[in-house]
Amino acid sequence: MKKFLTLILFTISQIAMAQNPMFDICPLKVGSAIPEVSLADKNNKAHTLEELTAEKPTVIIFYRGAWCGYCTQHLAELNDAKADIEKLGYQIFGVTMDQASKLEESTKKSESEIEVYSDAKAEAIKAFGLDWNVSDELFSKYLNEYKLDLEAWSGEDHHKLPVPAVFIIKDGVVQFQYVNPNYNTRLKAETLVAVLGTL
Repeated sequence: MKKFLTLILFTISQIAMAQNPMFDICPLKVGSAIPEVSLADKNNKAHTLEELTAEKPTVIIFYRGAWCGYCTQHLAELNDAKADIEKLGYQIFGVTMDQASKLEESTKKSESEIEVYSDAKAEAIKAFGLDWNVSDELFSKYLNEYKLDLEAWSGEDHHKLPVPAVFIIKDGVVQFQYVNPNYNTRLKAETLVAVLGTL
């Protein structure tokens, strides 16, 4: 009976995962060249990803926005490891759906010194295979129940969000990626530092 119930629960969870668009993504794989995309800084100045990663090996943190408590908490945790990351010869920055004018909110809420860039048009998250579409029903729920207007944060009406992810880039090539559709589960700072020490 116990095995039967376990099987039922597993089946239900698999069906739920299949119906969740966050699980229907195809992230950029290790060994892939980074895509040709541009990101905006807090002054709305455009920078190509190639330029941003040219000087040093890079840790890129893809997150949903300053409105997401899980995201700002993760940035805060990674900020505590920033010095260790830099000692290993890496730089670290974040990429968010927030428009350029809202980037400083991530810094304030996370009390972080990690530089963040805007991908408001969702070009980078598409190129990295992290994008998923927020349904009309979910968009309405965010707006009416949580007073969260995704369009106001991004300045766009595409209703896309990224699955949170961490990519390590060296010489324009993906060396490591951590992608988890369970947005409340993030890569631990100590795990990231340990991984960097092996590359």
